[in-house]
Amino acid sequence: MHKDLLYDKKDPFSLENYAQGLLNKSLRDLYGKDLKNEYSGKGKLGQLVESLHFGYKPNSNSEPDFLEAGVELKTTPIKKNSKGLVSKERLVFNIIDFEEEYKFSFNESSFWKKNSLLLLLFYLYENDKCDIDYIFKIARLWRFPLTDLKIIKDDWNTIVGKIKSGNAHEISEGDTLYLGACTKGSTALKSNRNQPFSTQKAPQRAFSLKSKYLNFIISKSLKGDFNLTKLDDEYLHFLKVDNNPLKEPSSGYGNLFDNTEPIIKNISEYKKGQTFEDVILEKFSKYYDYSEQELITEFNLNINLKAKNKNFVIVKSILGISKEKIEEFEKAEIEIKTIKLEATGTLKESMSFAQIKYKEIVNEDWEDSYWYNKLTKRFFLVIFQKDKENIARLKKAMFWTMPTQDLKVAYKFWTQTKTNIKNGDYENFWQLKNHNICHVRPKATNSLDLMETPQNTLEKKKSYWLNSEYILKQIQND
Repeated sequence: MHKDLLYDKKDPFSLENYAQGLLNKSLRDLYGKDLKNEYSGKGKLGQLVESLHFGYKPNSNSEPDFLEAGVELKTTPIKKNSKGLVSKERLVFNIIDFEEEYKFSFNESSFWKKNSLLLLLFYLYENDKCDIDYIFKIARLWRFPLTDLKIIKDDWNTIVGKIKSGNAHEISEGDTLYLGACTKGSTALKSNRNQPFSTQKAPQRAFSLKSKYLNFIISKSLKGDFNLTKLDDEYLHFLKVDNNPLKEPSSGYGNLFDNTEPIIKNISEYKKGQTFEDVILEKFSKYYDYSEQELITEFNLNINLKAKNKNFVIVKSILGISKEKIEEFEKAEIEIKTIKLEATGTLKESMSFAQIKYKEIVNEDWEDSYWYNKLTKRFFLVIFQKDKENIARLKKAMFWTMPTQDLKVAYKFWTQTKTNIKNGDYENFWQLKNHNICHVRPKATNSLDLMETPQNTLEKKKSYWLNSEYILKQIQND
């Protein structure tokens, strides 16, 4: 541990510069002789960085780690995949105190006071390495761009709104876009906490940044853009802060990402009181009752009605997006699903999801499972309905996440599916006719499309499905 600090603890840029001394090195490279197993559990590497590199004892204070600079230090893993370096997991912040958080405005909240200026250290996770051998790849200061901060502030209000309404036990990560409220605790029973406006206990949760959002920070950094979002009058006005202690260079995402485009270019595009989702739904409402062909004509699209990507192209056009991907949807990992109702208002087709990976599900825990993570995401449902002439017309659009009570049923479904696979039973899964939310059924190209099992046999590929009647009920209840 350092006897004398090698950085100015009052200066964010001095901290950033000092942190960059970790780049392309591991803790063993720098501090092999000083390493001690004095910290344990998840977060051990972050604790060692604080102790060994920055020379202070890790703590769980409500203030930022470097209080005089207003900087919170966060250490988080990235991994290699076919696209390059991406986030491995969400970035977890402070525990949400249900009894206190609702008493404050956003800019006075525990989340913002602690995390308004971050020093992010990204290290490369490699499965066969010890944590002290992980190599640090990115070290940078991060302040949320204003268009992102608007969404994060609305996310915080959504979370706090559930606390105020006595529904902290119904908070879901799918309620929000960028700022999540992930469960935090070893077991559901041990992690239950009191909430102020209900006698029902709620699972302990922490604020977190979704992993897809982190990918934008990673990409920005790998492209060499380390500029810090400007703390200017517009930013401070948004937060209703009167003083401006720091002057910093301005930076947004600009044209950094060739294949991605934001819907909201400037927060002035919001009307008073509007959220991001309000803006999206307003854009879609202008085209209700338009047929698919009328939408294609309206936006002068070079696409035919049989094209597989037709609906996604229409969605992008309504949102004013010309590039390949929608930035806000990518950051929030919002999944677009198109639903087509019959003229009678019925829904024939259930909603399909990924094939069940038999050898993986047997080793999953519920909250790390594919099915849990899929159902706790935000969906954007675009609903068409056939008219009397059998022409599909845009009926409505809505954002949706599975309600907490239904998620409990999905848990039972997942548990039974996992148990069956462990026992080598590939026939007696929940069926469409047996249960009212989800089921398992084949989704294979042909009878020879098989998947290896934990029993080292080959079985027909099967998938997760949400029942058509359940989906219709969600649409009708919106």
